[in-house]
Amino acid sequence: MIQIIVERWSQRDGSVDWLWSIWQDGARKHMGGALKDADSAEMEARAACHQYLGQPPDDVTVL
Repeated sequence: MIQIIVERWSQRDGSVDWLWSIWQDGARKHMGGALKDADSAEMEARAACHQYLGQPPDDVTVL
């Protein structure tokens, strides 16, 4: 199973970063950098799934 996790990170200065990671069968395979919003993070993570794993994710979770 391939899962994308998109996480919201609040910074002390009040800014928010959205980070993504790709997990396959319980093991983290790839991580992305900070993006401005959850939609951008998810789009980048989906593209990375196709690039690195050759298939779309089975699930996407936004935290």
